[in-house]
Amino acid sequence: MTCLRNIDVVILAGGFGTRLRSVFSDRPKVLVPINGVPFLKCYLEWLRSFGAQRIILSLGHMAEMVQDFVKNENWNGLEIAANVETTPLGTGGAVRACLPLVKSETALVTNGDSVTRLDLCRFVEFHQRKNARLSMVLTHQPQVSSSGLVETDANDAVISFTEKPAGATGGGYINAGLYLMQREAIEEIPADKPVSIEKDAFPKFCGRGFFAMKGEFPFIDIGTPESYRRAGEFFRSEAA
Repeated sequence: MTCLRNIDVVILAGGFGTRLRSVFSDRPKVLVPINGVPFLKCYLEWLRSFGAQRIILSLGHMAEMVQDFVKNENWNGLEIAANVETTPLGTGGAVRACLPLVKSETALVTNGDSVTRLDLCRFVEFHQRKNARLSMVLTHQPQVSSSGLVETDANDAVISFTEKPAGATGGGYINAGLYLMQREAIEEIPADKPVSIEKDAFPKFCGRGFFAMKGEFPFIDIGTPESYRRAGEFFRSEAA
């Protein structure tokens, strides 16, 4: 599959990983081992299976360790660039800071500490069919108390976005951490200041070319000790 051949991928991998420090304090989350292989390598191989050719890493905490890992691996022609934050910019600010490195008109933006298994070519087709400025993937989960809750209309347009709503119980569609963004949408994020893409940027896009593709996609966040312990089995089952 080659649907990402002309779409640069921005991976948000600059967080401090505070929730995972009781398990790994000597490396950034993006380098924690999954069945003996650094998470970043697993993730990049998955992106490559959809034709990805250019990757931009948004780095901060322990950036040098990630850069050394990238430099010392053989990526078989995969081009990898990096933007290193001097001060934390939040998820939205990090995306905005990477824009000068993005060459494509559309960018796939992903969280660097979670995996959502789906056909990315289907997501690209959805984004193009909707003529969207911004698209996100939603996956249904039985419990949404610790995740962003998203509501859409009958045309899949996002009408409300609440990041980790207080007191939420039961199931719903959550933000799976995969976004397709046009350059013009990224340019709307304020530059050189901390911005949360979930809390600050997304609500402003509601009703303005913002769509969501729903499904029951396998999803795991490796950012906590509990979810990390499940990650090995998650990757093994997805490879089977």
